[in-house]
Amino acid sequence: MPCGCEQCLKHANTLGLPQAPPSKDAIHKAYRQAAKLWHPDRHLNDTRAQAEAEERFKLAQVAYRELTLHHEDPVDLPPEDSFAEAASFSNAEGSARAGAPPISFGGAAGCFTAAEFTPAINRIIASHLGRGHMPIAFVDLSPVNSPGEGFSKFLVLAGHAVVVRGSLGVVSFLWYTELGDVRIVDRRKHGKMSIFQKIAERFLGPRQNYSLQIFRRSGTLFYTLDDAPDDSAKKVIYNFLLRKKHEAHP
Repeated sequence: MPCGCEQCLKHANTLGLPQAPPSKDAIHKAYRQAAKLWHPDRHLNDTRAQAEAEERFKLAQVAYRELTLHHEDPVDLPPEDSFAEAASFSNAEGSARAGAPPISFGGAAGCFTAAEFTPAINRIIASHLGRGHMPIAFVDLSPVNSPGEGFSKFLVLAGHAVVVRGSLGVVSFLWYTELGDVRIVDRRKHGKMSIFQKIAERFLGPRQNYSLQIFRRSGTLFYTLDDAPDDSAKKVIYNFLLRKKHEAHP
């Protein structure tokens, strides 16, 4: 049944609906129309219009998630807080109320779920994510052989996007609505390391066997995870992104 709480009515209005949508199909259709109308790529030649479109596009994504979440199980949503408050909302109960799907790295090094965020991680997330992006997981991609450079590279899995800070310090966003293929690639040849890989491992330490490639819907490569994190964590990220891709393109 539709949820008629104040927040859901506000989200319905964001998607151009005069009242709480009667079905999830109505939510999907309204979201697709709003996303098409406010996609930033439609306003590439107008900087001001593009900035407004980006903000409205974010709000449409928030509205879609919340309306879908509360359609069958209505609850009173908390008022929209500033992101600084949302970033500190990092215990297990908070993640559940935010609608974050379950995710566990099984203790993999450098991987943190929301309940495990440290103050340093919260500060990093707050400085790179905007309002409406609930952080779900943080993965340290810093080289293991570079002590003192922790969190120089990282990946954040948020409610509506994946965020990466690469080796050049450039921060890149990929909305799940624009997420394309996600691939696990064996870096070995026929399951075995090449002579060059063996030499590199001798000098640099053990290397991971698999890479995780993340593509945009356009087919262009967004980012590749190589030596960090562990292969087990890559599989967790892989499964999470596949789930978010399915949710974004039902």
